[in-house]
Amino acid sequence: MKKILAILAILLTFGAVASAQIPSSPVSLYVGGALSIPTAPESFTTSFKSGYHGSLGLGLDLNPAFELIGKVEYHTFSFDFDQAAADMTGFSGGTNKMWMFGADVKFGPSLPAMPVKPYFLGGAGVANIKQSEFEGPTSLTLSVLNAFVSEDQTDFYWNAGAGFTLLSSPAFSLFAQARYVSIATEGEASSFIPVTIGLKFF
Repeated sequence: MKKILAILAILLTFGAVASAQIPSSPVSLYVGGALSIPTAPESFTTSFKSGYHGSLGLGLDLNPAFELIGKVEYHTFSFDFDQAAADMTGFSGGTNKMWMFGADVKFGPSLPAMPVKPYFLGGAGVANIKQSEFEGPTSLTLSVLNAFVSEDQTDFYWNAGAGFTLLSSPAFSLFAQARYVSIATEGEASSFIPVTIGLKFF
């Protein structure tokens, strides 16, 4: 919770800097981050804790209702040593790290003037996944753990979700959204739910 509040404080600070009156623009900048929650497969949900992410996007208005957003995201999931069958005292590492590059189409239905506006989005892209090696006492356990570290891979992903925008000033607005992300990893797709809080500039 402290990390989420810290992220929100940083974003609001950026927003304060950009709060000067500016002309309306067809291009928007998105900055956000918060929680990433594993949902499948079981090896993902039981081996890794809920993680964190940061994202940066550039939006282009297609018309009053639709926007195309190109984006880059970084997600990290720490290995859950507390759930391991053996005593893992002194071990670290094994972190799952993802860089994601893609684009979303965002649809905001036309509604009467109101401070909170819902929207829906969906898109696709590629995800590069890396897992760091484990560190700890030299032992059979360490060797076994590192033997199961996944090789780096780049796979197709798709996502869909919804959120809302809270109008704050002419220069920026606060948004919150949740998405379902599915990555076509080998064998069985890996999925998780990013919950993002951020700022949209311009």
